[in-house]
Amino acid sequence: MKRSPTIFVLVLSLLAVAQFSALALSTFMVSRSGLHLLGQTYGRLAVATALAADDIDSRHDADATRTLAELERNGVRFSTAQPPHSTVSIAPAVAEVGRIVGQLLGDPSRVVVTQTPESQIWIRSAHDPQRWIVLHAASYRTEVIDSVLMVSGLAALIILAIASIGASLLTRPLERLSAHAGALLAGAPMHEQLVGSSREVRALAASIGEAGARLRGAAQERELMLAGISHDLRTPLARLRIALELGDARDPQRAEAMVADLDELDNALEQCLAFVRDGRDEALRDCDVATIVGQLLALRANHDDWRLDGAAELHAIVRPTLLRRAIGNLMDNAERYGAAPFRVELTHDAKWLQVRIEDHGPGVPAGQLDQLGRPFVRGDHARSGVGVGLGLSIVTRAAELHGGTLQLRNGDHGGFVATLRIPDLQSPILQPSN
Repeated sequence: MKRSPTIFVLVLSLLAVAQFSALALSTFMVSRSGLHLLGQTYGRLAVATALAADDIDSRHDADATRTLAELERNGVRFSTAQPPHSTVSIAPAVAEVGRIVGQLLGDPSRVVVTQTPESQIWIRSAHDPQRWIVLHAASYRTEVIDSVLMVSGLAALIILAIASIGASLLTRPLERLSAHAGALLAGAPMHEQLVGSSREVRALAASIGEAGARLRGAAQERELMLAGISHDLRTPLARLRIALELGDARDPQRAEAMVADLDELDNALEQCLAFVRDGRDEALRDCDVATIVGQLLALRANHDDWRLDGAAELHAIVRPTLLRRAIGNLMDNAERYGAAPFRVELTHDAKWLQVRIEDHGPGVPAGQLDQLGRPFVRGDHARSGVGVGLGLSIVTRAAELHGGTLQLRNGDHGGFVATLRIPDLQSPILQPSN
């Protein structure tokens, strides 16, 4: 199997390519501007030299002869032959000088640049069209190539060193995060290990920590569920076993108790399955919450004990099955632990929809309010009571999946109040974007 490159190699390559590209671009831009500056400078000197030599050549005195001889020793001479054809490519710097000379003279046809391989600029005399002023153009091509190669090699070493340091600084936090990922998932802090890390690495570490917390929470919930099931199912199963061994199935009253035990077992298993299938896969739909509450009230054994306050219609975008189960659990909880009369109040404002359920029971001790809503935690300490302690946990999860909350408190004048708050997705403020 082919090994994938490490992040260090990828980052190093990326930085090196970026810096080499920047160096090449800057070299190209500098060479272009330098070439133009060179052409302007030496072009003016060449024009001045050619004009002066042409003027001196038109005089025939001893001083002119001596000056022309001195100019020839310095690479400026006159020729009546035609400029030769170039045998090699003309150096860009010499070609630029020739172009500038032609522009300055106002007649580019008077200028010919040759490379044989010596670089020369031939300028036609203004006094005698048959004579040419030949200027020797020094070529530094070899020196330039050598210097460019040396500078490029040195720049490459510097770039690789800088890229290596940069890649190391970028990947070191990721290496530390990878080395401590297991501990981070287990909940261990990593503040010291992430000192000097970038914001993205810290965000990744926070996400890993949150994922670990969710995994640990799910594992704890599974452990609690298994422990709760084993405890809550053991009592009715024991009663059924004793009843069967004693032959109580023929006694109508004993048979009714056995059916009640079976109903308790069925309810416990249903609650556990509802807790495991949290409803997050259910699609959101536009539903009338008032209708859902009315249907649940009609199924109450003593529906006369209930009162519904609120609008006759209250539409919202919800997960209907999950919301129905949550409201039903709150009603069951009120009947199980509270006392009649019961009241359901539906309210709605610009952002939130609220379902408030009140009873007139004894309420819950203040010290236990913070514990309610956790799996297998109930308002009574006796585990022999009805239910397995998952009802409020299912409601809490339903509220969170809707982006809302479940608020539990004792009533101002006794009893217990549970308020399910979910955002109104039909509100322009909370409407999700497409």
